[in-house]
Amino acid sequence: MYDDTIAIHYAAYRPPIHAIILEKVLHQSRNHYTGLDIGCGTGQSTLALTSFCDYVIGLEPSKSMLSRSAAHGKVNYLNASAEEIPLAARSVDVVTLAGSLNYIECDSLVSELVRICRTESEIVIYDFEIVLSQFEKYLGIESPQRSSEYDHSMNLSERTEVEAITVVAEELSLIANSFEIAHLLLSDQYRHLTLSQIYETSNILESIESDIRAMGNEVPIKANIYYSLYSLV
Repeated sequence: MYDDTIAIHYAAYRPPIHAIILEKVLHQSRNHYTGLDIGCGTGQSTLALTSFCDYVIGLEPSKSMLSRSAAHGKVNYLNASAEEIPLAARSVDVVTLAGSLNYIECDSLVSELVRICRTESEIVIYDFEIVLSQFEKYLGIESPQRSSEYDHSMNLSERTEVEAITVVAEELSLIANSFEIAHLLLSDQYRHLTLSQIYETSNILESIESDIRAMGNEVPIKANIYYSLYSLV
């Protein structure tokens, strides 16, 4: 569960990877009237989905994340879980799950997807890993220790209720400034704790940004992306 401090950094900056992935995977010609973004966090992935839908619902179990969600005329946010989605049957045209599948009980999720999706609905599972090791090394911290159970490439390809149309893993190159990189570092719980111990100051964001700025005004970063497109069987 994300706390208020982590939610602040999530809301402050996320790279535009959500929009890039959805441009790659969703059918531009298809009429997506209602979209559902499961595990929407502060709404970055939800806003990306508005380019493809007339109306989007952002579903998020964390009240801290939702309190920082970005408002949009097409979007309505719901504080609920993927295991019990408060929507009517056959009411959704496209579903996205961005980096949330690892945290959801899969049997319940799939049952709910089968219930709420229309026959021609598209289901997109995606995740990405921003490579920040160069900044971790520069700031004197070790790479965060991840749970061995977390899998960025996790998808629904083994489920018989859905059919895989596209399954892709590739690398993206991006540019970020010191402000953006500082927020990316601090949006991770492990890094935030470690950096708080290194920078014994109340204004940790400003201190990190200042140090990173010495690397240049804009710095290239890479991201490993994983996305899968499904339809109901």
